[in-house]
Amino acid sequence: MSYNMDLYRIDLSRIENMSHGRSTSFQGVHQRAIILVLVGLFAVQTALTWTSSTSVAPGRGSLSTQALIGRQLYQDHNCTACHQLYGLGGYMGPDLTNVTRAQGKGPDYARGIILHGTQLMPAQQVTPAEAGHLVAYLDAWASSGTYPIRSFDLTPWGTYLQMNDDARD
Repeated sequence: MSYNMDLYRIDLSRIENMSHGRSTSFQGVHQRAIILVLVGLFAVQTALTWTSSTSVAPGRGSLSTQALIGRQLYQDHNCTACHQLYGLGGYMGPDLTNVTRAQGKGPDYARGIILHGTQLMPAQQVTPAEAGHLVAYLDAWASSGTYPIRSFDLTPWGTYLQMNDDARD
């Protein structure tokens, strides 16, 4: 089977002649204008996202002294190796975002698992007071929202107007 290579040959002289015409400079000006408009829109969207859309409701986003100690314990025991918060972390254990507020669970449930373990999770070598600090940290996460998000309302620029997260504050 033979191919006619003339079909694939490009006439470079025709392309070079087109680039010297008025249309190329016209396209260049418009391309620059479009890029500048896009960069400007990106700057506006970024400003809106990082200012008005990142405000935190009162009481959310701050940790009590117990929760701060619990955060350090969570890091020291490397809980993220197996567990997730908001879906980020290991996948051996369950997501702990709402473990202290989930129906059928709660702070006592979390404390019991931390102190005594299960078939799949070893008991953590912590005191009951330290378990309380870990539970305070997990409760701080639970107060920040629900994972996974059930539904949300977006603003025209793509940020969250309202999250309908079923959180129990």
